[in-house]
Formats: sequence, structure tokens, C-alpha cells
Amino acid sequence: MTPYRRLKINIFGRKKDVGATAKRQLLKALNCRDLAALKSLIIEWQSILGSEKLTDLIVNEVMLECDSDSHSWFCQIFLGQAEYKQMEEKAQSNVFKTLVSKGLKPGKDFSFGIDGTMIVSDRAKQILLTQVPQKHQASFEAQLETSLGSDPVTTIEQQLGCAFFSNLTEIAIQQMQVLSNSQAAAYLGVLLAGLVSRHPELKDADFPTRFIANTLQGLSQERAMLILNDPETNPQFDEIIIFGHLLAAMGDKEYHCIAEEEGGISLDQLKKLDLVWCGERRLSEMVAMMEKWDFRNR
Repeated sequence: MTPYRRLKINIFGRKKDVGATAKRQLLKALNCRDLAALKSLIIEWQSILGSEKLTDLIVNEVMLECDSDSHSWFCQIFLGQAEYKQMEEKAQSNVFKTLVSKGLKPGKDFSFGIDGTMIVSDRAKQILLTQVPQKHQASFEAQLETSLGSDPVTTIEQQLGCAFFSNLTEIAIQQMQVLSNSQAAAYLGVLLAGLVSRHPELKDADFPTRFIANTLQGLSQERAMLILNDPETNPQFDEIIIFGHLLAAMGDKEYHCIAEEEGGISLDQLKKLDLVWCGERRLSEMVAMMEKWDFRNR
């Protein structure tokens, strides 16, 4: 990796606008993550502006305009990992309280990933922007765009070309009406385990919680709690039924055939299922075996 060139202080710029010059140079060093240059600039400008003014400039202007990765880098370098972690947790707590106080629902309108990223709806984004002074909103919005994680649900649905998770939620809601409490708990457990096994990023985005909440929201509180508190720790459910529901959610017209004695799962259907599901083994392994067997028997 090519090291960043050391940044030099432009002494002529001080005469025009000391604050603007300091901000520009500090911001450039920060975005380059040039630690040596940044330390040198801080020492130099501290002697010119004084500690209080320099701190105010860094906190209220430079830090607000740097990119999110540079912001994190600066905090970890100058605060230390432990202090940075506490600051990050406090920031998440403040964001959580702000959004909830405005009527937004965690897991639906916003969620936090395990790596500190956020997934937010457009409404949540607008609320966060209103918490920032108007003169800083443009730069904050740019940071917000880069710091938000992409919602894996949206990404997967775009790849599939259909509203897969919305369709699957509707199917699951219907199942809650016909299954017993223990069956409903097993159905949700097996279904979500397969989805998350195939796409681990769904767990990071708090998808299981969101899916369960949306599926159970039409039930009485008493029944919903019985399903959620089912004591079975190793749920079992007929995967063929789940496969049919997954295919139906993807718009497969022949999904019902897989449960028929003379039907079965076709190779194309297995390929579709492999896009969203993984059991003890990837379905792609079964696809490969079937394709190999089919080739040998031609």
C-alpha cells in the first residue's frame, strides 16, 4: 500500500481565513488517515487557535464533514478501542431513543447490525436529518448514505426478481391459522433456520425478529406468546411443505406438485430453492448430483 504523502501547513492561508484553512487541512489529513500529518497539524494549530477553539473546530466541523470510516478511525486512534466502543454504544442508544420517540418500530423501520451498521427506512433517515443543524445536514446525509448497510431483504428480492419475503410472510400468516401452537413454532423455527443458513446476513439485519413479528401480529397476544415460548429446542417440520411455500413465494406455478406422489421436486425447482434455503447440506450439492446422474443416463 502506497503511504500517504505528508501534508504541509500552508502558512499563507492563515492570513486569509485561519479557521477555514485549519479545517481544510485537518479534513484532508483525516480523510487520508495520515496519522503523522494529523498529529503535526493538531500541534501546530493548537498553538495558533488555542485548545478550546481547535477542539470546537474538530468536533463541530471537521468530524461532521469527514466520511464515516475516517470518523471511526479518528475516534479509535485518539480515544482508544474501549472508549470508542462505549461512544458507539451510547450513540446507538441515542439514535434508538430518538426514533422510538417518533413512533418508529425497531426491526421494522430501523435496525442495527452486529458490525455497527444501520438499516433504516426513508422515514427514519428524515427524522435523523432533522436532529442535525441545517448547515450540516448535507454533509451528514452524505455520511448517512455511506454508513447505512444495505438491507439484505431488498438485495435478495432484487436478485430473485420478486417480492419473495413479502409473499412468504403472507403464506406464513395463513399457516398460523391452521397450525397448532407447537406446529406453528416448529414451522417458523425450521423455516427461518434454513433461510438464515443460506443467507447469514439476514440474522445480522435482525430479519428473524422482523419476520416473526409480522407473522404473529394478527394473533391474540396470548396465542402469540404461546408460540414464542414453545419449549421445543429442536423443532422438526416437514421440509417438503416448507419447500412448497418457498417456491410459491418465488412465484413458481408448479409448487403444489412437489407434495404429490407422482410429482416430486424438479431440477429447476431445486435450483430455485438453493437460492434461498440451506439445510444440513446445500441444495446445490443435490443439484450437482442430479445433473451428473442425468448426464450419465442420457
